[in-house]
Amino acid sequence: MFGIPGAPAPSAPASESKFDQFKQTPAFPVLVHTALFAAGVAFIQSSVIELLSPQL
Repeated sequence: MFGIPGAPAPSAPASESKFDQFKQTPAFPVLVHTALFAAGVAFIQSSVIELLSPQL
């Protein structure tokens, strides 16, 4: 509760989670953009896009 005079202040655990550490790497935006690109291609190739587009 009370610190000892002259003792260093107790440091709070500053450990980041594995996901936070992964977000700092350059692989994170590459993975996100690749996943969004793959989802877009899958959406365009699906039959749902034919229902959304008008008939010409």
